[in-house]
Amino acid sequence: MTQMQQFDGTEHITMYNEPERTSIAAILGLVCSCIGCCGGLTAIPGIFLSIFGIVGISRSKGRLGGMGFAIAGLLIGLLTLALWGGILGASVFGLNWMETSAAAPTAQVLRDIESGDYAAARAGLGLPAAGVSDEMFAEFAQGYMGGLGPVVSETHGVTEMFQGYGVVGEQIQRYNGRPNHIPMPMKFGNGIGLVVIQIDPNQANAGSISPVRIIVVDVDGNETVLPPWDWVNPNPGAVVPDVEIKDATGDAGDELVDEPMDGP
Repeated sequence: MTQMQQFDGTEHITMYNEPERTSIAAILGLVCSCIGCCGGLTAIPGIFLSIFGIVGISRSKGRLGGMGFAIAGLLIGLLTLALWGGILGASVFGLNWMETSAAAPTAQVLRDIESGDYAAARAGLGLPAAGVSDEMFAEFAQGYMGGLGPVVSETHGVTEMFQGYGVVGEQIQRYNGRPNHIPMPMKFGNGIGLVVIQIDPNQANAGSISPVRIIVVDVDGNETVLPPWDWVNPNPGAVVPDVEIKDATGDAGDELVDEPMDGP
């Protein structure tokens, strides 16, 4: 009986081990994610490249390396994306708040002044601006309308607001760093002008801002201010005349309200 020899398939076979290579996707993902820290735009491709690198390394059966690069790129990309997403979201929220709570009410006050509806203008202002005389309202409107024309509206949307800031960028410089001042581009009949409102810091979280001073600046940097910087309210204890309160049906009620005001 002949004894059979077992052949395990390894005789006369030389194994060649392929050297490990670092995944290009992992390296590119890390680079893009790191560059994204400066602007955020490359973080998204950095995340996808890092994921592609992780998958490729896992399926390579040891032929590809660089798992650490891929994981680092993924983590840095996600953190960068979250950071810049938060910054962008906060910026959009801030600009929307400025448009609805500050720019739109201020534009309406300017329209009321231009039309001679000084009672409505006072209702949208805080002291000392609300305490000026009708003559000062008229002089204020004439002062800025000579160069800018009548106000048209606030700038609408993030894109239009950024474009407006680009137009009035030079005029804004002198107001940088002034506390409680909000500079805003605004559309006038003759183009974009700068409107700076001074606010009461206690109104910072209010739904609508009532400016205590309005500064309108034309393209040449000329200021028209309400009230003027050197103005002093001559009668801070004045009281607004009695105002009838109407009920839900529109009929006048019996109660009268006196509202204190720092104006004549």
